Amino acid sequence: MDNILKMKTGIASMLLILVFFSVPVVADNHQGDIIIDEIVEWTTDQEINKNIHITSNGKLTISSSITFSSSSTIVIDEGGEMKLIGSSELISEKRATSLETLGMIDEVNRSKIIIPSSIHSGEINVIINAEEGYPLDGSNVYVGDMEPILMSGMNFSLNIPESQEDTILGFTGYGKFPIIKSIILETDNGDFEYKANELPYQNMLLNGENGLTINSAGKIEVIENSTLHGVNIISSGEIIVKEGFIRDSCPMILTTDSSSLIIENSEISGSKEDHYVQAQPFSNIEWGSSEDGTTVAIKGDLIDRWERIISNQIIIFDSVGVHFSIIGTGPNGALNITSYSGPDGKSVINDGGDSRTIEIGWANGEITTEEAVISIIEYRTAWNTESSGIINYGPQGGDIELTWEKEIDLTGNNIPDIEWVSLTANIDNSDSENEIRTGVTQQISAVLANRGSASANLFFDCDVTETGMAADIGGYQNVNIDAGEEVEVFFGWRNSEPGTFSLTCEVLTPTQLVDYENSQAFGGGNMSTQSIIWEEINDDSFNMIPIFIVIIIVMISGGVYLVHNLSRNAEQTAEILENYNKSTENEED
Repeated sequence: MDNILKMKTGIASMLLILVFFSVPVVADNHQGDIIIDEIVEWTTDQEINKNIHITSNGKLTISSSITFSSSSTIVIDEGGEMKLIGSSELISEKRATSLETLGMIDEVNRSKIIIPSSIHSGEINVIINAEEGYPLDGSNVYVGDMEPILMSGMNFSLNIPESQEDTILGFTGYGKFPIIKSIILETDNGDFEYKANELPYQNMLLNGENGLTINSAGKIEVIENSTLHGVNIISSGEIIVKEGFIRDSCPMILTTDSSSLIIENSEISGSKEDHYVQAQPFSNIEWGSSEDGTTVAIKGDLIDRWERIISNQIIIFDSVGVHFSIIGTGPNGALNITSYSGPDGKSVINDGGDSRTIEIGWANGEITTEEAVISIIEYRTAWNTESSGIINYGPQGGDIELTWEKEIDLTGNNIPDIEWVSLTANIDNSDSENEIRTGVTQQISAVLANRGSASANLFFDCDVTETGMAADIGGYQNVNIDAGEEVEVFFGWRNSEPGTFSLTCEVLTPTQLVDYENSQAFGGGNMSTQSIIWEEINDDSFNMIPIFIVIIIVMISGGVYLVHNLSRNAEQTAEILENYNKSTENEED
């Protein structure tokens, strides 16, 4: 009996385990969320009102219909997987169902909703209901070939005569208006109300919110005629759609360059934007085509297959205030951007807003990609002022392609790179009587090289190394150095203090450089001479030179005085003689 009892207990336990693992929600529940951290399969139709978290070790396979009755999120970690197989469905009960126009007014591209008038007998009264808060005022409705009818209010009615064919209603307005929430058909057989997107439509976008969001860093597969319906899809991982349906769930957003979308033999319909996929510059998109028999069916001709965008793209320069332009063509037309580098040398180059479109995969299968170049308008520093005759630094002639890299680093592009080669005091050590005296100018030789690709007109200054005091070198020294050139500069150093001192000279860095006090972008730096012994010479011998100078000055002064007196005396003598001659002439008369 004990053995039989033990056997019954064991069987009961096994049955309980089997029952537990046959329940669709098979993972642990952590703080109200459904946690999938192992291999799990859901085979039974069910309704869920919780969030789902698929961990890196989790793999959820769905082969049934799962409806989310509330706003929920499915998070898939990197390494985690969610697979829909066998005509399964993942449905959000709350989803965008209203429709807004694309703003086209011509008959071919006009936004349209098709009314199933062919299945009803007699005249039909059509009531067009606007989305809450967005009245129909100023919008027009077209019925077949009739002239446009101006609508107003939150509801608008019109009569449609009996027809053997369905009736096409065309809509025009301002921007995205009108926004249509629902349409009611009042017929002889009763009233029929349709959410806007439940009727066939063309060239219209979804308006509203979806209740379910999938945020995946892992893998999503929709295969074997399975469907995602009314789901926000955000992925930094991998999405595979083969023989699947993506309905009212677009745009699917690929958030990283490593994101991937493979779609073939499938159907996509319903988007809130004018494209079904929003991708990053280098996101992988493999879109089926008719050439290899993997065609992807899309709805309408005005909603693109994908758009690639780039957000907050940055160009980096060595200097502040570089004026540059971006010229070329983008998917939406001409591209003409001008901007300046900021205090950090960086500049965001988006064409307005936070992002710009760099590629469009059009509905017709064509692809248009951005093509543009970077050109310098003005790149000036203290080393290449306009008066110096040196051209702008930075890329020349628009020869730098605007790539899709998040950061385009143009530091080091067509700039000088200054290097000290030598700094020497020219002392003749072979002359034993040579003495470096204080107060006497000592010749200094400075050799600088430009290892860069652009010329520089620079200045340098010098200090006494040991004291840090400014050295008397006759002011700032100017040097003009072409790219690849070495230049030797001679200047004098006059020191008034006796002792052993050396000279340290430093290139003055342009203040326009980013963090110029610490910048090494243009090279420069400093160099010191060898030490020099400066001696104050005291000569006790009688120095006649000052006396000779005084004597000479006295002699010159005396000579000047003598000449002056002689000149004055001569004038007096001449005057006396003249008076005497006049007196003599008078006596003779």
